[in-house]
Amino acid sequence: MAYRLLADENTSHRLISACRRLVPDFPIVLIAAWEEGAWLGLDDAALLISCAECQLVLMAFDRSTLAWHAGQLLRAGKDHAGLWQNEASGWDWQNRIVYLPKSP
Repeated sequence: MAYRLLADENTSHRLISACRRLVPDFPIVLIAAWEEGAWLGLDDAALLISCAECQLVLMAFDRSTLAWHAGQLLRAGKDHAGLWQNEASGWDWQNRIVYLPKSP
């Protein structure tokens, strides 16, 4: 399976399992399982650059620093990239940050 989403180390394993129960071939992988955990411990900027090179969207719960690092990369002329599936398959996700709404 070609992964499109990389879940950081703070993402719940239960969320990943739920995604795969709903859509068996949901294209998400935990960072600990990606490339034998080689990306664990990378700083945010290096992780975003690596994701862009592999065309992965980073899924994280870090609102405090990731957006700042992404902005710094863009100002330096670098990218972060990715695609989504189904109704968003035609969207260009490169260099975008999207926040999911909090549940009520």
